[in-house]
Amino acid sequence: MNVKKTIWLPVIMIGTFILEGVVSLQFGQSLFGESRLFIPHFLLIMLVIMTAFYKRNVALIYAFILGILFDIYYTGVMGIYFAIFPFVVYITEKFLKVLHNNIVLVGLIAIFNVILSETLVYAFYYLIGTTTISFADFIDYRLWTTILFNLAFYLVVFFPFRLFLLKLKKSES
Repeated sequence: MNVKKTIWLPVIMIGTFILEGVVSLQFGQSLFGESRLFIPHFLLIMLVIMTAFYKRNVALIYAFILGILFDIYYTGVMGIYFAIFPFVVYITEKFLKVLHNNIVLVGLIAIFNVILSETLVYAFYYLIGTTTISFADFIDYRLWTTILFNLAFYLVVFFPFRLFLLKLKKSES
C-alpha cells in the first residue's frame, strides 16, 4: 500500500479545499478592502500542478470529486465547477503535450486556467441574472486581484507539491 497516494494526496487536496474557503472568508476584505474582491482558486492550481507532474487520470478523478464537492459546499448552482475542474485538467494536459513542464509554463497555464474559469463563472452568472456588474467592472474589481493572489499561491506551493508528486510517481514505478 502506497501511503503517499492513499492518505497524503487526499489529505493535501481536502486541506486545500478547506483552505480555499477559509482564506476567502478571513482575508478577502482585509487584503483588498471593500472595493476589490479576490477569489482563491487553490484547488484549480493544485489540479494544474497535479496534471503536469503526475497522472492525468488521477487528476481527472480529483477534478470531478472536488468539483461536485465545491458546488455543494460553496456555490448555489450545481454543476458549474463540476464541469470547470475537469475541463481545466483536460486543457492543461493538451497544453503540456506541446509545452514543457517548468515553473514558468505551468504557471502561465495555471493563470490562464484561473482567468478562463473566472470568466466562465462570470458569464454563467451573468446569463442567469445572478450578477449585474459589467465585464469591465468584473475585470477591474475582481479578475486582477484574483490573478495576483492565485499567482502568489502558485509560487508558494509549486516546489513542495511538485516534489511530493514526483516522489509519489517514482515510488509507484
